[in-house]
Amino acid sequence: MARRNEHHTSAASKRAILEAVLERALEAGYEGTTMADVARASKLPIGSVYWHFQNKEQLFVELLDYCFDVWQQTHSTITDVRGFLRRTIGSSAAASATSTDPAAAFWSIGLVFAFERRLTDNLARQRYLGIREEMFRFVVTRLQGAFPDAPEEVAAELARDLATLGRALTDGFRAAAAAGDEVDLARYADLAADALESLVSARLKEYTNV
Repeated sequence: MARRNEHHTSAASKRAILEAVLERALEAGYEGTTMADVARASKLPIGSVYWHFQNKEQLFVELLDYCFDVWQQTHSTITDVRGFLRRTIGSSAAASATSTDPAAAFWSIGLVFAFERRLTDNLARQRYLGIREEMFRFVVTRLQGAFPDAPEEVAAELARDLATLGRALTDGFRAAAAAGDEVDLARYADLAADALESLVSARLKEYTNV
């Protein structure tokens, strides 16, 4: 019995549960996912699921954290606008409708919490909104280093503007991907990068001529 309990409470079991709920969440969304579903998908007793997670809200909170950790790892090398947009639009948004890769699937799961106002007090929705802000700060920090020759305050302002525009573009394209629109997201990621890079050049000229 001790050996069985040790297995059910191991890190491997928790990872299996998170991976199972990730797949289920993409199919059924937050409302359509139950703890019984997760137990069946993970092939673990429901008691083991509840041992790790008190309820569905907590489970989704940790799922979002898990996806965010993977997202940070896959975006840790971003130092330029084009790389950021290619990865978030061309890869993450394009794959978000079907992929069970955590970094991409985060966007589809997030759609539920972004638009479902009646989940205002839901802990998972609050965590999703918190992660969005953490992502924003992460991207601003990465992009700020792309302007080494600009004054610090100029580089900071440009990074915030680009992160804001990039996030809006990513949100729009992931909604299109989730809706099944036939859009070459990799191509539009490059077009968006062209536009933003032109904006950066124009802004830097303005600051240089002041």
